[in-house]
Amino acid sequence: MMNKAKTLFIFEGSRAEDKYVKKLEQNFLGASHAIKCIFDAEIYQLYKAINNEDGLPIDIVSILKDRTAENAETLKDYSRDSFAYIYLFFDYDGHATSADDDKIKEMLSFFNDETDEGKLYISYPMVEAIRHFRDLESFKNLAVKCKRANCPYIEKCEDKDNCLNEPHYKKFSVSDSRPQMSNINSYNSDVWKELISAHICKANYLVHNAFEFPKSLISQESIFESQLEKYICHKCPQVAVLSAFPLYVLDYYGIENTLKKLNT
Repeated sequence: MMNKAKTLFIFEGSRAEDKYVKKLEQNFLGASHAIKCIFDAEIYQLYKAINNEDGLPIDIVSILKDRTAENAETLKDYSRDSFAYIYLFFDYDGHATSADDDKIKEMLSFFNDETDEGKLYISYPMVEAIRHFRDLESFKNLAVKCKRANCPYIEKCEDKDNCLNEPHYKKFSVSDSRPQMSNINSYNSDVWKELISAHICKANYLVHNAFEFPKSLISQESIFESQLEKYICHKCPQVAVLSAFPLYVLDYYGIENTLKKLNT
């Protein structure tokens, strides 16, 4: 388990991510777990930002300060050296205009160490995956379309019009979930334990074909490679619904301590 040195969380957006993490802190991680900042753009814009540094070392804290006045105020007393750990939470966003799976691979390779450039966690298809849950049986194989207009087969698809007119995932994830999941204020300790366990088991199922608690940590790279192989690189591209937050919990506490917290 990590020590209590300063930790920085970087979120893609400001609304959903912050609300979910606050509840996760209150019910599982502990209050004031990390300092939080918003990048305020999708992961592909982050890719663009870090590739505009002309070969110079990346200073993610300086990038954040330059993006918004709110970030500048939050981080005014901090530099990159102020943080022992940096974590980035972004959506897969395969429907985005600049979406590119090769860029995701590069990002996961670059942001693969929380004590160096930072560690990237991806939610599939987006942050609302944490609330897209009815029960374990249906969640095990729950997958959704992820490319929309970016689908390489869209022009040959016989169901093109219906596909493009399907509800946005943010709406669909509400209607296709247990009613309780739409109200974040109902996310108590028991709800978080259920969700954390479900997403961790599903990650193991995705990578190791066993819907059970893993015996070792599961890397974000292996999750993405399995998403590509089993879901994305198919005639109707999909992703297995999976939230980044439970995988962070698993990495933070480790296998044994995560199990202990889930069983208390």
